[in-house]
Amino acid sequence: MNTLILLLLSQTSIVTTTGYVDSRTTGAWTQFDGAPALTELGEANVQVKLTPHEKATFFADASLFWQGAWFIQGGEKDLAQYRPQVVLSEFYADLPLQDHFRLLVGKKRIVWGAGLSFNPTDMLNPAKDPTDPTFQRAGAWLAEAEWGFEKVALSAVVAGKATRQYAGLPTALVVYPENPTAEVVRGIATDDRDDEAHFVFTSRLYLLLQDIDINLIYGYSNLYNDAFKNKSRVGLSLSRVFGDFEVHGEALLYSGSARVEANESCVSEPAQCLFRGIPVISRPHLNEDFLNTRALVGFRYQFGESGIFAAEYYFNGEGQDAAGFRRLATLSLRNPALAQQAIAGGASDPGTPQKFSLEALRRHYLVLQFSRPQLWDDWTISATALVGLEDLSMQLVPQVQWMPKEWLQLTVAVYVPFAGVQGWGVQVGETDYGQFSLSPFKTRVLVQARAFF
Repeated sequence: MNTLILLLLSQTSIVTTTGYVDSRTTGAWTQFDGAPALTELGEANVQVKLTPHEKATFFADASLFWQGAWFIQGGEKDLAQYRPQVVLSEFYADLPLQDHFRLLVGKKRIVWGAGLSFNPTDMLNPAKDPTDPTFQRAGAWLAEAEWGFEKVALSAVVAGKATRQYAGLPTALVVYPENPTAEVVRGIATDDRDDEAHFVFTSRLYLLLQDIDINLIYGYSNLYNDAFKNKSRVGLSLSRVFGDFEVHGEALLYSGSARVEANESCVSEPAQCLFRGIPVISRPHLNEDFLNTRALVGFRYQFGESGIFAAEYYFNGEGQDAAGFRRLATLSLRNPALAQQAIAGGASDPGTPQKFSLEALRRHYLVLQFSRPQLWDDWTISATALVGLEDLSMQLVPQVQWMPKEWLQLTVAVYVPFAGVQGWGVQVGETDYGQFSLSPFKTRVLVQARAFF
């Protein structure tokens, strides 16, 4: 019966189905235990749009990932981050109930800031890859009400954290389940439950004044994507086009800091933290009332028919000073697993497996992006440079893409980290490390094939 209904709907052109199958093969030169030299990620994606009525649209974007990892430094083992999973990137109902009012319920990626590589004002979504910003499509579980006019719009969103999910599918939102997991009962996992509601409320006033796009943003959150409780934040985003140039900026202002700081004893003797219950990290500035900010300014220049060059400066008020970075970096070099536990953020949903993930440990970053599509009709060349300005360490990503068929896209990308200026980062033994050379991989080569349908 369900199949028959879908068939009838498709014949009336109110069901649209698209998708792709994708293969990402990565070969790497590794440097830390637990890093695989060869990985394979296969993805089957389907996107379904259903419009049964002019005042109702339903959309789903789901992917099934199969992942494998081999030639693991330190010995073969099962790595959790390379297990198969299902990712429901978006799944929502969009209801334009009146001419100027719409209601949206479900999982959706909503971004109001103008930044390309980073969005300081984004309090909702999984982080994106700054070297490939459009790759992350996963959103948040939310409800949005929006009143929109030609030059003015008002939006209000409330979102809940996925407190439990298995194979990428949520089983609990906002609050933790009453019962512990089987792993906790067996004593092989830590019970992370609490009695808190994990949510965020955010609103946006959009104005178009003198051709300037303006977003005024307010957010209130409790243990949603970070460790802040009952935290208010205000944000501003601006953008303006001048011919082939677009300039933009956005900033978020709040009090305190959720930055992690490494316990000195864990740095000097990591085994103590593993066996004696000593806290790995602390967050000493959570409840302090000093003003803090995350901000971004940048421009984008379009040349030729579709070529783009963009540059952005990102300031991260949560970033480590030199001493704090050295403690975290030293911990990372001596015990990578323990450091990852300390550094990892509290995002409500990791989203899709990213080509490159960044924990912004420092304060000052520069991102340069270049893209020249339709070169020789079917070829695109692009490159990204992500630079840590405090130690001049870098992540360089040159990329070549070829579309031999309308339905087939082939990509080769190389991820090359550089340690930066000697003496400005961390020295262990005779080796200097900057933020980007702390990666488990010295160099990675990614070969990707994607077939659309």
